[in-house]
Amino acid sequence: MSRKFLPVAFALMFCASALHGCTKQEIVVDDKVVTPDVPCTKVVQQTLARIDQLPGEIRAYQDVQVYPKVPGFIQWIGVDRGSKVKSGQPMVRLVAPELKAQTDEFKAKTEAAIGRLSENESKISVARATLKEAQAQFAGDNDTYQRTKDASKVPGVVAPNDLIVLEQKVQADREKIKACEESIKAAQNLVAADKNTVQAAKKASANYQDMEDYLKINAPFDGFVTERNMHVGSFVGPRGQGAYPPIVTVQQLSLLRIITPVPEIDVGGVTDGAKVEFTVSTHPGEKFVGTVARLGNYLEQKTRTMPVELNYENPDWRILPGMFCEVLWPTKRKNPTLFVPDSAVNSTSTLETFVNKIDANDEVQWVKVKRGQTMNSMTEVFGDLKPGDIVALKADDALRPKRKVNPVMAEANKPQAGDR
Repeated sequence: MSRKFLPVAFALMFCASALHGCTKQEIVVDDKVVTPDVPCTKVVQQTLARIDQLPGEIRAYQDVQVYPKVPGFIQWIGVDRGSKVKSGQPMVRLVAPELKAQTDEFKAKTEAAIGRLSENESKISVARATLKEAQAQFAGDNDTYQRTKDASKVPGVVAPNDLIVLEQKVQADREKIKACEESIKAAQNLVAADKNTVQAAKKASANYQDMEDYLKINAPFDGFVTERNMHVGSFVGPRGQGAYPPIVTVQQLSLLRIITPVPEIDVGGVTDGAKVEFTVSTHPGEKFVGTVARLGNYLEQKTRTMPVELNYENPDWRILPGMFCEVLWPTKRKNPTLFVPDSAVNSTSTLETFVNKIDANDEVQWVKVKRGQTMNSMTEVFGDLKPGDIVALKADDALRPKRKVNPVMAEANKPQAGDR
């Protein structure tokens, strides 16, 4: 080193040694303690209220891909992309030859069962008539037998053989009555079985009739056809049974869902039924108002946000699903909290967040804080602070604890007489 610079080097070393040895980290210049001026501000208490711009996704309130319930060929289709439909309006008609053949088969089985039922019911009528005839025959023969039996008590009036013949005839009448009753019971059992068969056949036939109704596809609600994939002659089937795309897609556009991810820190302020504004890129400068209708009640693990849905009445269809939108989400605390300027909060390399508080003795104190929300260049802080505390306008590692400073209040925060 040149001898020319040796005095300067020794002077610098002496100053550094002097600074190191000073108490309370004072700055000494020409053997005088210099108290540095530090721009300061007050800790203020206010209620957080701001508007955040969150990305939004616009969806139709109802979005349905229309599939048939049974396989078939498209015979007629009356809608196309962009068609406006009303609830219950016919859109597609199918034809299914196999289904018609099965329906005709069940109808024939039903008619056959009804025919057997009628036949067995007529057998019951015949058996009942035969029973009445046998009962009448029995009554007459039994009366003759009883009179003859009484007359036979006088010797020689009735031949013994005649009494035996009449007795056997009465017995035969009894057997005939019994046979007629059994025939009626058997016919009644057949009728009951036939009735069950007819009922089952009618139910099966009705089911196939319902399946025939499935060949007619109507609009599920008022809306627009936004996609058409099939044409006349195309073979289509239910979803999940083969690689069949939907015939058409219908969306309800008179009511929309506006879905926005609300950050975890703002979830507690979400209120069901609240009015929230949003904008869309296709209508610059215009704001629309939706209503909070559904809460996700869960947080996405990757983004730590909760999906919230707004309802938006869209009678003129000015807004369409898929448009880009921004939700002007209102963020507000229920209770007031403490705020300082953004520059008054600093973090060290060890991720320790602090502010430089100036105490009543104009000495620096490091107060650990936790950052909260931001509002108008102010940061919400949580720590051992209270409203009116003085902190350095710019937190700095160089302002070490116990250091004496001269706090210079910012213009808007200059203390009045008697404040300190």
